Amino acid sequence: MEINFSPDQQGQMSCFGFGVKPQRLLYDLSPSTVPLPLSQKYGQFAPRLPFEELRAAILSLGHTVELEETSRDMHRYRVSESVARIDVVLDPDPYGSGPTDPDGHQVDDVWSISL
Repeated sequence: MEINFSPDQQGQMSCFGFGVKPQRLLYDLSPSTVPLPLSQKYGQFAPRLPFEELRAAILSLGHTVELEETSRDMHRYRVSESVARIDVVLDPDPYGSGPTDPDGHQVDDVWSISL
């Protein structure tokens, strides 16, 4: 999880957003990646989050998921009646730097969820 802060006009730090970054679960294997209380409660976290699983969970709650924009390597979706945005891998190697890592990020992996 990331929490974003920025100084306001009086120099006080204000939160302007936060997000969940599931892409980090694939390569960051340090014990602090998933805090112990979360892994104790929910078990081991999968290294990737397929977008269709997340979409199904959102739809089951009565929301819709709409494509908002597409870049060279990502789709960005918007969740209805919220400010949530979901970035999903469209191309794991958008700049053609080499063969795609079969154990790396795949098309349709959720990269981030931000508010």
